[in-house]
Amino acid sequence: MKINFEYEENEYLTIDTISVIGDFNDYDPKKGQMEKKDNIWVFSCDLPSGEHKYKFLINEELKLNDPTANIYFPDDKEELWSVVIINDEDQRLYNNTQYTVHMDKYNISSILNEEVVANKKNFNILLDKKVVTRFEFTNVTGLHTVTTAWYTPKRELFQITENNLFTPPGEDKPIKMWFWMDLEGKTREYPCGVWTLKLFIDGEFILEDKFILSESSSYSPQGEIKY
Repeated sequence: MKINFEYEENEYLTIDTISVIGDFNDYDPKKGQMEKKDNIWVFSCDLPSGEHKYKFLINEELKLNDPTANIYFPDDKEELWSVVIINDEDQRLYNNTQYTVHMDKYNISSILNEEVVANKKNFNILLDKKVVTRFEFTNVTGLHTVTTAWYTPKRELFQITENNLFTPPGEDKPIKMWFWMDLEGKTREYPCGVWTLKLFIDGEFILEDKFILSESSSYSPQGEIKY
C-alpha cells in the first residue's frame, strides 16, 4: 500500500534535511529522504500489511514523532513511535479516538522545585548548577511524547531529552515534568551567550524560550555579579 508521509516546516525550526526512519527502511535516513514542496516535506513508499514504526530525523540529529499520526506505540525500551497499521485487505487503520493534552504552566529557573518559582533568564556557569524547565500539563488523555531540544548561541543542537506523557490510572491532578541542563559537567563546554530551548509534543512545535549563560567571578560592592 502506498503511504505518504508529510512534515510541515515552520519559522521556529529551520530544516535543511529531513528523513523518515522506521523498521521498514532499517532506520536508514538515506532510504527515507524527504523532498520539500512549498513548506511541506514529503516522502512516499509502499508498505506491506502489518504495524510499521517510524519517526522523522531532522537535520540528521533531531528525532521527532509525526504530529499527524494518531497511533503511537512504545517499543521494548519504552520509546514512543508513530505507527502505520495496514490490515490484510491492504487498508490503513486509524484510531478514531481524539486524544488531548494541554500545557497549563511553564517556568524556567535554576532549581528543581514542586512549586512554581520566579522565572530566571540569566544563569551563571560558576554559580548555577542547572538550567531547569518546569512544565505542568492538564487534560491529558492517551499517550504522548514530550521532547526538549537545547541549542547553543551558535544554534548548534546541544542536547535532546524525551519523556512519555500520560495520566496514571485514578489520577486527576496536573502532571508535572522537569527537563534540565546540568552546568556541572566536566566533559562538555557551555558557550556563553543566548541559548534557545524548543519544546515539542508528539513532534509538533509548542514553545520556544531563550536564556543567557554567562561566566563571571567579580562582584560589585552590593554583592551583585558583574557580567
